[in-house]
Amino acid sequence: MKKIITYLFSLVLIVSIGLMEACKKNEPQIERPLAISSYHPNSGNAGTLVTILGTGLVAKGKVMFGDKEAEVLNFNDTSLVVRAPESGQTGKMTFVTTDKTIEIGNYTYQSLSVHSFYPMNGASGMQIRISGEGFGNTNAPAEVTVNGVKASIVSVSDTLIVAEVPEKAGSGPVAVMVNGKTSTGANFRFQAVTTIKPLTGGAGTKVTISGEGFEGVLTSNLVDFNGKTAKVLEATATKLVVEAPDDVATGPVAVTINGQKTVGPLFTKVPLPIIESVTPLSGPKGLDMTINGINFSTFPDENIVTINGVVAPVKTATANKLTLIIPGGTGDGKVMISVNDQKADGPQFKDQNLGITVVSPATGLAGTKVTITGAGFSSVATENIVTFNGVAATVESATETSLVVITPASLTSGQLVVKRAALEARAPNEFLRAGVQTLFGGPGSGNNINYASTSIAVDSKGNVYVSNRADATIRRITPDGNMTVWAGTPNVFGNINGTLAEATFGSINSIVIDANDNMYVSESSSSAIVRKITPDGTVSNYKTGLSYPGQLFLNKAGEVYITQLYYGILKLYANGATDRVFGGSVADFCRPVIDAAGNIYYLNDDYNPFLSMISGTGGTTYEYIGQSNDGYEDGPRQSARFGPGLVGALIDQEGNLLIYDKWNYSIRKYNFSNGEVSTMMKASNGYQDGSFDQAKFSAAVNGFAMGRDGSIYILDLNNSAVRKLFLR
Repeated sequence: MKKIITYLFSLVLIVSIGLMEACKKNEPQIERPLAISSYHPNSGNAGTLVTILGTGLVAKGKVMFGDKEAEVLNFNDTSLVVRAPESGQTGKMTFVTTDKTIEIGNYTYQSLSVHSFYPMNGASGMQIRISGEGFGNTNAPAEVTVNGVKASIVSVSDTLIVAEVPEKAGSGPVAVMVNGKTSTGANFRFQAVTTIKPLTGGAGTKVTISGEGFEGVLTSNLVDFNGKTAKVLEATATKLVVEAPDDVATGPVAVTINGQKTVGPLFTKVPLPIIESVTPLSGPKGLDMTINGINFSTFPDENIVTINGVVAPVKTATANKLTLIIPGGTGDGKVMISVNDQKADGPQFKDQNLGITVVSPATGLAGTKVTITGAGFSSVATENIVTFNGVAATVESATETSLVVITPASLTSGQLVVKRAALEARAPNEFLRAGVQTLFGGPGSGNNINYASTSIAVDSKGNVYVSNRADATIRRITPDGNMTVWAGTPNVFGNINGTLAEATFGSINSIVIDANDNMYVSESSSSAIVRKITPDGTVSNYKTGLSYPGQLFLNKAGEVYITQLYYGILKLYANGATDRVFGGSVADFCRPVIDAAGNIYYLNDDYNPFLSMISGTGGTTYEYIGQSNDGYEDGPRQSARFGPGLVGALIDQEGNLLIYDKWNYSIRKYNFSNGEVSTMMKASNGYQDGSFDQAKFSAAVNGFAMGRDGSIYILDLNNSAVRKLFLR
């Protein structure tokens, strides 16, 4: 019985569905209202084919030219094609049905007629071929307009005109004027790509293309990025939204419709964004947040920042920095950024009332006074627990937004943390135990570091070498600060090779040490020369007969270069060959440096406040870092300012360019990835060791070098000292 009931229920259901479908089929189709939108051409002889466009045209009706009925050749719901009747007269055209008459427009019987043109869409500057009759045998040249804008005529015959679509014509009818007569044909669809946004991005970036003449059907718009096909996501007559292809490359964006291509602005492929730091890593609603990194968009709305998935609108944007206000209520989670649909992950953020925004100074030694700025601190000093790499510091004073602390005696580099009750906030960056100490010498020490000390170098064991042109020696300072004469005999000049004990040298200009502890020495004497000293102490000639031998420097592979004052820069090979890489003027006391790409950064005059660059690819030279007027200013490389007479440059362990700016008593850092100049150390005039903000140097600095551990050594002449900057 149960099976029978189930069967009967199924049968009833099937019959019901069938009846519903039958009812749908019998429902009357909704007819579109009768309306006329346009017609073409508006003139011609009897027999001319006229197209009428509109809706509901399948309804019974006839087309009248005055009182003459036209023959209908073809029709559907949106168009009719009729033949202009014989013996018709100029006048009104109408569409007549059993119950209404609709005026179509005027038709002029004349020999001039625009029958068709091809192509029917396209961009300015393209040529269209207009077919018709009555174009020739004129008293004056035929004229053509597109949407009322005059077009340039390429050629004319009685039945064909070739014309160029004018600039900014817009969509509208194509008309021909001959001997005072006018004939109007169909509408030309004007194509233009006016803007694309964004202008930068990568694979998957969604780009909005604004313009005109697009198709409303997605598949009718073909979009390419520098020849690579993109996916069309949305389409209207004036806007397309597309997705950049996987293999997108820098180049123009183009739209092709009905075979007609319109080229728009350039889209630039950029690398993925990178978040380098987020400040603060915790904090309450309303606190400012700064995100530093690279490959951001300079348009704020093209950078979408989320905290734990909650969008935080960007206030200001540069290629390297974004600012925003913490929205609050985000919960704990990652800071993420999407730059034109290119995503990057940042650090974890804690949604709480306690946060650290600035630590100043960011480096120091034991006993350094540090100001911590942020939010949510207790105004009672003892209620704030501050630690440096896990060691507690003394909180000297406190407000809700600022703490002043003294770094602990056992300070080491590491994380700075502030705790208040159950809350904990971390500084955006590690606090580094860094400062200045004198490795050897000092004012009044009576040592051999003086005005004649010319160059400094460091070997793999941390030994520091100082050359002296006045007594023809190279002295070595051990890591514990002991100095001895390492090469040459004091005040004995010559060019004898052999062991260190036997060798003599001339007036030494420069020394440099490669990764294998080979030293190269440039000398000015009766025979200008470059010598080589191997790790076992063997001295030999590397290159003789040089003019104006100056500063030696090495590339990453250990190949040797030397400056030659007015003669430029020479590359020296082990077999004695040379290659002149630059023929202009080069400062003779500023040591150049070569980056990983082979670009050379040098000072072309002793007192210039900017570094120039020789491109490693094409040898082109140009001013690269700094302005031509001296001063002191950080920022983008072309607006940064330095003091006159830079001492030299180094590449640090992170790949940044370090520049010694002696008249500003500072080491400036240029970040290749973001193009920004910043200050690594700012000292003042005099002599004092300590943290960077306390240190003092003389203005007579004659070179600096970097050890394998990243420590920097400075030849401080007026203080008769070798100073060491340790960074951790």
